[in-house]
Amino acid sequence: MKPFAIVLLIALFLQSCGNNGKTKNETTPTTDKEEVVRIEESFHTSRKIGVGGKISYQWKKSDSLCAHASTKELIALAKNHSDKIQRLIAFRALLMKDSHEAVNLAISEIEDTTEVPISSGCCGSNDIVSGVRIEMIQYNREGYKVSIADSMRIDSAVLFSNHASKFDYIYHLYHKLPARPEYEERLEQLYKHDLYALIALARYHREDTKQDIIRLLLQMDKKDFWSYRDTIRTALDAVIAWPSASYKQQVRHVCQDLLNKPQLYGSGSSILGALMAYNDRWSYNLIDKTLSKAKQKNQNYFDYSWGLYEAYNDNPLPLFKPLYKKYAIEE
Repeated sequence: MKPFAIVLLIALFLQSCGNNGKTKNETTPTTDKEEVVRIEESFHTSRKIGVGGKISYQWKKSDSLCAHASTKELIALAKNHSDKIQRLIAFRALLMKDSHEAVNLAISEIEDTTEVPISSGCCGSNDIVSGVRIEMIQYNREGYKVSIADSMRIDSAVLFSNHASKFDYIYHLYHKLPARPEYEERLEQLYKHDLYALIALARYHREDTKQDIIRLLLQMDKKDFWSYRDTIRTALDAVIAWPSASYKQQVRHVCQDLLNKPQLYGSGSSILGALMAYNDRWSYNLIDKTLSKAKQKNQNYFDYSWGLYEAYNDNPLPLFKPLYKKYAIEE
């Protein structure tokens, strides 16, 4: 493409920011106005939006920019554009075109905590600009051809960021982070403000961490504890990371109690994962008995079976393969 055409394309891109990508001939439906406003004023993380599943105009912009703008131009737009949503549209194009440069930019601006509304399909929420960039890279690493080395650079940047606990991705990172000596001190710092860090600390098999896990497990007997979903999940995920014999009986008691509750609090994979981590016949029998009863009475069966699907795929121990085949609901 000729330089003039590229300049014109970028100019059109900048001009379209003022009307959010809409042309004069486009009209806004009068029904479901709140949904329309949410979609129009947020960054689209999914390629298709709305109930009808039409392709997002933002993704079309990213596709066009990737095809016609240079890497240098995309970096400039992704860094300097005054509109945060347009910066993210350009960043996605950069990620498509040159993932290594996209990683460089994401790391250089890891401290950007500008809030931005996001839309995923028909769901909406809020995030920070740097968090959106990180998730675009790490959750689509193979699709965007991000190298393992660059992915590890992102993990390190997130872990040592001044705003590490603000990233939704940090929860995923705690689950996969290896117990390397160079990470331990940083994890201990984060743990003072972020309970989730206990999941990663558990892999170091320290006595003080063991006592913290036991303390959280014992708290689950309190009457008003069931509303603290994050604490339940964190304690059980720490057990998955370190299935110590020291609290095996407490885990067995807690999980059996949880499985008898009318609601799983969205923690099915953590409950079943904690049981499976011990890789023993008693845990096999408890899972089998629970799912069999739930299937017969049609109570919580989908939650149990989906939890089994997730737990087994995270930790495919041979002992539990028959249960996976018998009960798990696949995607």
